[in-house]
Amino acid sequence: MTYVFWHSYLMFHQAPYIRALAELPGNTVHWCVTEDVPAYYRGRGYPLPDTGQVRAHIAPTPEQIAELARLPGSVQVFFGLRGFALPLAAFKASLRAPVHRFLMTENRYEPGARLLPRWLLYTWDALRYRRHLRGLFCIGHSGRYGGTRFFSACGYPRDRIVPFLHVVDGAPLPPAPPSRDGHKEILYVGQLIPRKRVDLLLQAFSQLDEPSARLRLIGKGPEEQNLQALARQLGIADRVTFVPGLPNAGIAGAMAAADALVLPSRFDGWGAVVNEALMVGTPVVCSNRCGASDVIDPGRNGFVFEAGSASALLASLRRVCRDFQGDRAALASTESIRLGGPVAAARFQHHALRLLARPAARRPTAPLERAMHQGEQQP
Repeated sequence: MTYVFWHSYLMFHQAPYIRALAELPGNTVHWCVTEDVPAYYRGRGYPLPDTGQVRAHIAPTPEQIAELARLPGSVQVFFGLRGFALPLAAFKASLRAPVHRFLMTENRYEPGARLLPRWLLYTWDALRYRRHLRGLFCIGHSGRYGGTRFFSACGYPRDRIVPFLHVVDGAPLPPAPPSRDGHKEILYVGQLIPRKRVDLLLQAFSQLDEPSARLRLIGKGPEEQNLQALARQLGIADRVTFVPGLPNAGIAGAMAAADALVLPSRFDGWGAVVNEALMVGTPVVCSNRCGASDVIDPGRNGFVFEAGSASALLASLRRVCRDFQGDRAALASTESIRLGGPVAAARFQHHALRLLARPAARRPTAPLERAMHQGEQQP
């Protein structure tokens, strides 16, 4: 099978399974991108992803786009069409060719003022594009705020929306976490911006009846000073450490040394730090509006709480600090396989072939009002 992936750059969170897909017998994989690694990621120490046997095409010309997008019988995978120039150009170039098209996208269901205009835009996209697609791979798909609900409401056939995930290359688990004098360390890694709800984490942590617990926040952003002021106001400044940033290579060590990683976002299409923590054996607490909550098995590798609820987050922090007795090395081994590139590649190919074996999708007939209102009672 010939696969052609279209992205804006060589995504670190896609490379492991695309590389593994190229290693499966009989496969040829092309990866077309506008640039290799954006300057933003280079500045944070991210290396060029290992592409293995994948044939990478950086900044392809219009002629190359047309040639690759029209390879007879190929599976064309477009990572986003709205706001992504290269995938959209390739999609349009492929329309009269005998190829099989799939859309891949993160969940776009973000409750709030942005939801209705976003839904209208993506519904318009579905009206134009869905008849040309064999399926949609949705990263962050389940639950009340999941992508399956959002994209089916936009008009994509629910039975052609495939659950998928971001994938990262795992880092070796350090031989032993550094000594922390017996205290519990809770870790956050990410931007200090309102959407991440680090303020909620500080509020919940301030009520955690674990006097020896420490909170470490790795990241920077416009909310840093406000969050530092909040920590002082809550009386926990002496137990909260702000780290402006670490080289990418140091993040895995920080995660392995922590007792839990927390991602309290009010919305995250995915949240690859969840993968990174689990793959070094660290349990995760994340909100139910993070796409990566799909990979949390409550009690086994972490907990999921209701987004925006400090009390629900506090309950999860208590449970992970007191009740989690899992074998960290065993968890790292299990999650490195379960969330790794080879398993994701096999899953991707299985679903692609399954959908190709079915007749083309029919146009959905659900009325707009049902699409807008039906999901409030869904899990």
